[in-house]
Order: sequence, then structure tokens, then C-alpha cells
Amino acid sequence: MSRAKLLADLKAASVDYAAAQRQLAVERFNVQHGIAHNLMFAESREHVAYHRWLGAHEAFTTSAPKPAIATKLGPKASTVAPRDPGAEAVANYWRR
Repeated sequence: MSRAKLLADLKAASVDYAAAQRQLAVERFNVQHGIAHNLMFAESREHVAYHRWLGAHEAFTTSAPKPAIATKLGPKASTVAPRDPGAEAVANYWRR
């Protein structure tokens, strides 16, 4: 799948997940106020929409182009520990 199609699928999944979350909130409100409700269906729909969104998000992020492998290595890291001015200030305070 092309990256554009994966992005479109991710956007559609995001819209569906947001709608499912809103419907679940409405059903919870209905339960709290003694109004006829279908909470189990709303919870199931929200759960399915979440996993669809999760899958679409993972597919989109794994389709990102891989960075080129650098052929030149950068400069070696120093083996000397970097100065920590905060630690030096504390040590100087206690030396007095």
C-alpha cells in the first residue's frame, strides 16, 4: 500500500475512533441518568475502532522511508567524562 493510502486509512480510522468515543460517552451518560441505552454495543464499537486505529497507525509509521546508512563514521566519543558544573559547585561548597 502506498503511504498516501495508509495516511488516508489512518485519518479514516481516527475519525471512526473519535465517533465511537463520543457515542460511548453518550451511552454512559444515558446509563447514569436512567435513559434507555446500549452500552455494551458502544463499548464493543469503541474497542474495535481503537484497534483499527492502532493497526492503521502502526502500518503508517512502519511505511516511513528508512534513513540512509551513513558510510562515514562520525568522530569518536571522548573517553573522558564531561564536566558537570553543578557537581563541581556542590563539591566546592563542601570543601570549604
